[in-house]
Amino acid sequence: MPTENAMAARGRPAKVLSSKDLLELEKFLIDLDFLKKNQQKAIQLLQKEYEALDEKDLNLLKIVHREKNQYQQRQTLLDQIKTKQKNQQKLLANEIEILQLLEKEQNQDNFFRLDRALTSYQKIEKAALEDRIRLENEHKRDILNKTHKKLTEAQKKRNAENQLKYALGGLVLSLWRKRDWPLDPDDLKSVESMIIRNVSFGSKIAKSSLYKEAASITGNHRIARELVLSVIDELPKYKINQQELHKFILKKLYKPK
Repeated sequence: MPTENAMAARGRPAKVLSSKDLLELEKFLIDLDFLKKNQQKAIQLLQKEYEALDEKDLNLLKIVHREKNQYQQRQTLLDQIKTKQKNQQKLLANEIEILQLLEKEQNQDNFFRLDRALTSYQKIEKAALEDRIRLENEHKRDILNKTHKKLTEAQKKRNAENQLKYALGGLVLSLWRKRDWPLDPDDLKSVESMIIRNVSFGSKIAKSSLYKEAASITGNHRIARELVLSVIDELPKYKINQQELHKFILKKLYKPK
């Protein structure tokens, strides 16, 4: 049993018994059918004036007062067991033993046997309650950890997307400035349209027979693109039937809508 000083050292305030506490303790002890040795000594001390009690006496009274609270808790447990029996709920083996002891003649031996059985039952119930609380707390922590993990992964994804947007935006801005193209912050839709047109045009060029042939000859896509542009530049130098080749092809392929 920890001393009052030990409890104070652990941060638990030492119990100070008030006059009301002492009166309730005295009534409790008087109402008991049988007393333990400590309780018998407490009854004797309670007959004295408070000023006549020394530290040892007060410590004993505090112990007996604490035992009173525990005894009353056990009586509450006993009422719960009786309610289970009344409601025809399934009883545990130690609950059946307690009820059987309760039915016996309440002499001193059976009185303390019942109290010991209730004390054992109280410890088991306390341990079960602590275990349930521990499991509930672990479950709550698991949920919080999973939620935090999901939030963290989502945040990482958002951060990666934001970094990509920032990098792409910087790349486009650098490109526009290098080309000295007009850029209106209030009309970014035109920038989007221009990018889409250029990407679409480049895609169509890459699918053309001319580009495929250039890629086949060079084996290098960058050189193939430059070669295609050179071919386009060279076309005006060639004629077919005294007509410039590029004009001949353009007129043949162009179909006004």
